[in-house]
Amino acid sequence: MTHGCRVPFHEGCERLVAIQWPSELVYQWYAPLLPKPPCPMNSNTGKLPETDGFAGLSEYPVNTRRESRRRRRSRPLLLPAVGLLLAGLIAGCSTTPANVPFTFTLGTAHRDLTYCNSQTLDLYIPHAATTRPLPLAIYVHGGGMTSGDKSDLTAGWMTPVFLDTLASAGYAVASVNYRLAPQFKFPDQIEDVKCAIRYLRANAHRYGISESQIFAFGTSVGGQLVALAALTGSHSAFDVGPYATEPSNLMAVADMFGPANLTESASGYFPSDIQQVFGRNDHRDLLLASPTHYVAPNSPPILLVQGVNDTTVLRSQSIELYRDLQAAGDQAQLVSVQDMGHMFVQVGPQPLHPSLRQIAQDMVSFFGRHMSGAGRS
Repeated sequence: MTHGCRVPFHEGCERLVAIQWPSELVYQWYAPLLPKPPCPMNSNTGKLPETDGFAGLSEYPVNTRRESRRRRRSRPLLLPAVGLLLAGLIAGCSTTPANVPFTFTLGTAHRDLTYCNSQTLDLYIPHAATTRPLPLAIYVHGGGMTSGDKSDLTAGWMTPVFLDTLASAGYAVASVNYRLAPQFKFPDQIEDVKCAIRYLRANAHRYGISESQIFAFGTSVGGQLVALAALTGSHSAFDVGPYATEPSNLMAVADMFGPANLTESASGYFPSDIQQVFGRNDHRDLLLASPTHYVAPNSPPILLVQGVNDTTVLRSQSIELYRDLQAAGDQAQLVSVQDMGHMFVQVGPQPLHPSLRQIAQDMVSFFGRHMSGAGRS
């Protein structure tokens, strides 16, 4: 599964993923060097139409052709400073992104709590929540199971728009790391996610979170992992390691453009990816890593969020899982996001519809509807 930071956006320009805050300052530094792009950027704010107050990422057009060379010649004194700035921004596109922890203003952030297999997680506890103990939403990052980090902003793993929406609604939020391939092969990744659930349940009283009201959401393979965690129930073959007496069940999950059936190329897993993640190309391995393999009646409710224009994990994956859940009589909802590629990338001049904030609110509403439900045990 290929993940890159430069993606096609509009004829003649590319998008560079950058930390937004302080976005206006970043743009002021290098906007004078940029030509008038053919991309639909707001000339007053330097933002694309669909930022929606999104504090996690901003995307600025960078023309790579003749005009940029002309401007470099005309501003030789500014080039070193701008070059350093852009180099710093592009550094976030490395295979293993740099950690960029962000300030959580709505409460207390407990960072780098160690759980199973020497993995770490961040736990965010909102101050203003009126209901105690707090329901908990666990976030699992993407990255093809080979990269990504619980607190990395530059690659868009843990996006503040989701954190802030959940925290404002009274949810504690945990963002977890897990062992990565190729050093650690599947199923180590799902074993860590399941162990994180058990760890948080075992330590619920310490942090004022609910033992029973635990939800999860994930992006890309993070979506795949939370769907696997939900569909495999409380005590599965993936439940190994510490806190064995604690169940790993979830109330409901949000699977955002996660691979659903790895036996199909539409999942985004290519032979090289399969070799890295599994160490071999065996059909049974792919089947056991596929959420569709575990669909059964009385599974926890699943919200599926899928970009219509996703060319990494194709829309057919979410549709297949959605139809399987419906056929089993399970509760499922599919949100198709117009003009969205993979990892919330805007495709074309129109903003995402629904917007990122609306997707976050839909997730909170979905979790709320199933707050007192019961998933398969």
